[in-house]
Amino acid sequence: MDRLRQAKPQDIDTLLDLAHTGNFINLPPFKDRIAEMLSVSVRSFEAVQTADGPPENHDRTHDNYILVLETDQGECLGTSAIRGGMIAHDHPNLSYQLLKLVRESTLLSKKIHEPDQPDNDDDRMIVSGRMEHVYAILFQDMACPTELGGNVMRHNARGRGLGKLLSYGRFHYLKQHTQWFSDRILAEMMAPIDEYNDGTPFWRGVIRKFINMSYEDADRLSTHQDKREFMYELLPKFVNLSLLNDDVLTSLGSVGSATLPAAEMLKDLGFMTTHRIDPFDAGPHLEMCLSNMKALACAPMQAQIGDPGRDAIDAMVSTEDSPDGFVAVRTRVEHPFTTDTSNAPVVLSHDAANALRIANGAQVMVSPLKFQPDRPKPTPIPVIHLRDEIRRRRPDVAGQKLAALPFNEIAQIIQDRVDQIADALKE
Repeated sequence: MDRLRQAKPQDIDTLLDLAHTGNFINLPPFKDRIAEMLSVSVRSFEAVQTADGPPENHDRTHDNYILVLETDQGECLGTSAIRGGMIAHDHPNLSYQLLKLVRESTLLSKKIHEPDQPDNDDDRMIVSGRMEHVYAILFQDMACPTELGGNVMRHNARGRGLGKLLSYGRFHYLKQHTQWFSDRILAEMMAPIDEYNDGTPFWRGVIRKFINMSYEDADRLSTHQDKREFMYELLPKFVNLSLLNDDVLTSLGSVGSATLPAAEMLKDLGFMTTHRIDPFDAGPHLEMCLSNMKALACAPMQAQIGDPGRDAIDAMVSTEDSPDGFVAVRTRVEHPFTTDTSNAPVVLSHDAANALRIANGAQVMVSPLKFQPDRPKPTPIPVIHLRDEIRRRRPDVAGQKLAALPFNEIAQIIQDRVDQIADALKE
């Protein structure tokens, strides 16, 4: 039976092989880098398993938890990961916050007669003085969310129901050890990458004009904290996206075909679009609060090995009592799943128990996989009505032409809205 387990140092060659199957920012195709990541992962898992909770002033930005999906023959089919905390403090996580700025001409917004029909009593708008511009503002996230990443699966393993095990298995671990992670969970989804044409339309149309290197090189350097300095110095702080070609605009927030199933599964759990995009490929950032997640309800139960029977349901089962540490499987289980019989054991097959490396009576975490998708209502892109903001902030100049206002007045209005968004993430 296929299973998901915590990674070991000897997984280095299989992970390196996986890294060469695509362009993955969280799984670089460099053996020494993967070895370093595995070393951090082993230390992170051991710290959680040997302590009652994180020590005081624990810095979770140094924690990384790598999981490996493997067959019962030990063949690696995929990998996923949890990053304890995104880079913060001196190296905040960067993205672009999208904002819509509305500007309006009072004169051109009035209804006027067509010039060649002066006697026409029916007014018809033939000129619009309202314009909406989408801006990208460089966003520094200082709130240090926990990140889901490194979700990679071999092409020949897809279509077998393993995607849920690879993706959802992480939430078993998160829910068991919430004190080690942020309640705010971030997933940066990869945009469609054109390996023959230097990245994405956003990279070629915007960022490449400020950073003089290829997308691949910039992407690789961005994964090293000590080499990210070029991002803070060279990325543009403020871009009017309305000036760009349509192919750039329509690509903003798009997800690559290989990443789309993972994005849809996360949305079913309650992840939602933030209107922030990756500073290189413009892929969307999805977020949710772990404490608000209604799907994948986890419950600790005692395992009973046997025949699950006809009433068995599809579920995710995980354990930390295994010799391999944290292990999870997707299998059929039998349990009443009602409050009045909560002490009843969960029945799972011998194959599942063998994959988990557990015996009768072992403590397991169980999540039924039949749940109602909990997709939040999409939130609109933040909008700034410029004239209204000026009227509220500066009533003394509200009637003046915008051209007479110093640029810093308008820039401050935009920056204040971005600061409001950033402050809300820290609460």
